[in-house]
Amino acid sequence: MSSSAEITKAEHKRVRALQQKAGRREQSAFLVEGAKSVHELLASDWPVVAVYASHEQAAEFRDATSRRGLRLIEISASLLSSLGNYANNESALAIAGVRAWRAMPLREGQLTLALDDLRDPGNLGTILRLADWYGVSQIVASQTTTELFNPKVIAASMGSFLRVPFHVVDLPEWLAAAHKQAVVCGAVMDGKSTHELRGPLFSSQQPGVLVIGNESKGISSPISEQLSERVSIPRFGGAESLNAGVAAGILLDQWRRDAQLRG
Repeated sequence: MSSSAEITKAEHKRVRALQQKAGRREQSAFLVEGAKSVHELLASDWPVVAVYASHEQAAEFRDATSRRGLRLIEISASLLSSLGNYANNESALAIAGVRAWRAMPLREGQLTLALDDLRDPGNLGTILRLADWYGVSQIVASQTTTELFNPKVIAASMGSFLRVPFHVVDLPEWLAAAHKQAVVCGAVMDGKSTHELRGPLFSSQQPGVLVIGNESKGISSPISEQLSERVSIPRFGGAESLNAGVAAGILLDQWRRDAQLRG
């Protein structure tokens, strides 16, 4: 099923509104842009509201939209770019429906990422991609962490938002409960060097929680009080700090390497 008609001004306005948080909240929907991400969205079980493709690229989306029972709307490449957040998008754009993930229980040997007031959308998207790469069980985020469905988050995640359970929680309250059964490790500037740890970063006998703090302020005081361990990545040069996504990636790699060494 496809249509080559130009969209109406009202529809154009409705799609453009999804670039803003208020519009996403009002419509309970968000944008997914680019060929790769739209293909992954259509192949998943995530709800899809509409799919737009340029005349030149429409053929590669027809089968997938048809299987979903959706009408593929074919428009010009210039109009397609004007609808989204990308400077240039000449392939496809989809409107996806917002959905909530089921709460995940904490299990031994598995890891949850906890984000304390992470504000940069690119960082959040990168961390989603890292969590997907390393097999993190879920992400829990404070209520002040940037919105999951921000277009920059979705773009930076490269489709990983489809696979990593993401929950917005009262983080101090959530950690207080998690602390009773999990090792809660926080990435801080003044913690014990990961190179000096005598054992693994996380125990294989307990669930693990890795806390990543705000880009400039780090982990807040209420969250810091919930930490079982405080660790830092050793510095060998002159940089003042590490990007939150980079720090998360280094620590996730150590978690997986520790697990492999344990057999």
